[in-house]
Amino acid sequence: MRKIVTNKIIYPYKKDMFGSFLYFFALICLIRVNATQLRGLNSESEFWTEFTEFQEKFFKKYESLEILRLRYQNFRTNLKEIIAHNLNNTETFTMGINAFTDLSHDEFKMLYTGSFTSGKKDQCVPFSSSGKSLVDSVDWREKGAVSPVKNQGQCGSCWSFSATGAMEGAWAISKGHLISLSEQQLVDCSSSYGNMACNGGLMDGAFSYTIDNGMCSESAYSYTAAKGTCQKCEPIVKVVGCVDVSANNQQALKEAVSYGPVSVAIEADTRIFQSYSSGIVTSTKCGTKLDHGVLVVGYGVESGVEYWIVKNSWGPEWGDKGYIRIGRSDSENDKGICGIAMQPSFPVV
Repeated sequence: MRKIVTNKIIYPYKKDMFGSFLYFFALICLIRVNATQLRGLNSESEFWTEFTEFQEKFFKKYESLEILRLRYQNFRTNLKEIIAHNLNNTETFTMGINAFTDLSHDEFKMLYTGSFTSGKKDQCVPFSSSGKSLVDSVDWREKGAVSPVKNQGQCGSCWSFSATGAMEGAWAISKGHLISLSEQQLVDCSSSYGNMACNGGLMDGAFSYTIDNGMCSESAYSYTAAKGTCQKCEPIVKVVGCVDVSANNQQALKEAVSYGPVSVAIEADTRIFQSYSSGIVTSTKCGTKLDHGVLVVGYGVESGVEYWIVKNSWGPEWGDKGYIRIGRSDSENDKGICGIAMQPSFPVV
C-alpha cells in the first residue's frame, strides 16, 4: 500500500479499480445532502467547501477515510452551531472556525482544558487595596508589557503561560524591558512547588518557584509541549514576591490590573471557548468550575458593556488574535463571568 496526497489530506490508496471505486464512493457519501437538517442554513456542498478550506488553512491531515468522515461530521456539527449562534442577534459575541472546529466537544475539553489545579498558595501574600480612583480603561499591550500570543499545544501547561505572562508584564513595567520567559523551565523544574507539568499546575506555584530560582528566557530554554528533564540555564528575571487578589472581588481585580497583567483562572471547557471569535462574553453559561489559566492584560468599556481583556495560550489564530473579552462588573462579591475573579494573583519584581 502506498499513500497519495489530495488537498493536503493523506488517504490510503490501493492501486486497482476496486480500490479507486471504494475511495470515490466513500467521498460521495461524505457530501450527501440532508435537506431537513440544513434547512435555513447552508447547503451540503458549502459545508464541504468550508471543510476543505479549513483543512488547508490549519494544515489538517487525516490518515484514513474513516478519520476524515469523523472529522467532517464534527466540523459540520460545530459549524452549524457557529452559524446558528451568529444569527442570534441577542448574543454579545461571535463564534468562528478555528483549529478546534474538527474536534468533538469532549475532545476539546480533554485536550485543552482541565490543566489548572487549585492547591497550596505558597509564598503569596494577600492583596491590600489602596482605595484610589482608577482609570476607566487600560491595555498593557499598548504599553509594551505583553509578549506575543503563544501556543501551549496539547500539553496542559496553561498555568505556566499565565504565570510567565504576568512575570513578563511586571518585569517590563518595572525595568522597561519586555523579555519572553520560558514556560518549559516551569514545566520541567517546578514540580516540587505543586505543579504537574502537562497535567496541570498553579500560577502561585510558578511564582514561588521563580522567587527561589529566577526565570530564564524563552530563547534560552525553548518550549517543547512535553515534560522534560530540568535543564540548567542563566536566570535573567527575578521575582521577590507574589500577591493573591481578594477572591470574588472585581473591584480589587480592576485595581490590580491597573498596576499590571494579572494571572487568573477561568472555566473554559464550554463551546463558547471552543469557537469564540470576537465580542464580549457576558453569558454565565461558561460556568465557574476553574480549569484553565489565562492572563488579564487590561479592561475597558464598549457601548456601555464593561469587559476584561484576556490573553489565552492557544495561538494567535484562536479567538480575537489570541485574545478574548469577558464581561466585567464593579462588584465586590461576584465570581465573575467564567469565574474570572475567583483566584487572581500577580508577581512582584
